[in-house]
Amino acid sequence: MTDTQVRDEVLTLFLAGHETTASSLAWALYLLARHPEIYRQVRAEADALTGPPRYEDLPRLALTQRVFKETIRLYPPLPAFNRDTKTELTVCGYTLPPGTVVLICPYATHHRADLWPQPERFDPDRFTPAGEAGRSRYAYLPFSAGPRTCIGNHFALMEGALVLATLLQRADFELLGGEVKPVSLGTLRPQGGMPMRVRLRQGAARRELATSSATHL
Repeated sequence: MTDTQVRDEVLTLFLAGHETTASSLAWALYLLARHPEIYRQVRAEADALTGPPRYEDLPRLALTQRVFKETIRLYPPLPAFNRDTKTELTVCGYTLPPGTVVLICPYATHHRADLWPQPERFDPDRFTPAGEAGRSRYAYLPFSAGPRTCIGNHFALMEGALVLATLLQRADFELLGGEVKPVSLGTLRPQGGMPMRVRLRQGAARRELATSSATHL
């Protein structure tokens, strides 16, 4: 790639990856608040770490990673995106001439009962290694698929799990109100925001201070 192309890819990674990850984290906290047993398990996983979550801790955050993946199944950051055909293409018996705009909807795909049993149910165990291996690669499209897949997909999954674990180490989150509806405004956002009460966990500040002091010794 030229220097200009590298620059453009880096800008895409950081700019396009900001709001999408932030919205996904809001939905993750929402789902955990509505499923207290899973919330307790994910928080315990984060608390078992010896300090703030780091990249090398990802193998010890298996449930946290599954929670984030299931979150973006239920609430994909981009609920729809388009592709343009370059040559004539036949899909499901329909012939599409070159230049046809094809709209792909991950939100609809992720809620198909033939691909996802009980699709409205929050179930992080859909993303165990066995669960993922037994599913079509095109059943799960939060980052698209194929040669045009999102260049930030691995970064987003890493970032989402680490930030979620960091938040759960430091604070408790309580949902205020009932069901929150999604609304598509380019990205899939919580309509009216995500009303939550956030409380700093007792001892969280002391743990962070102790870790920081040990790092500088």
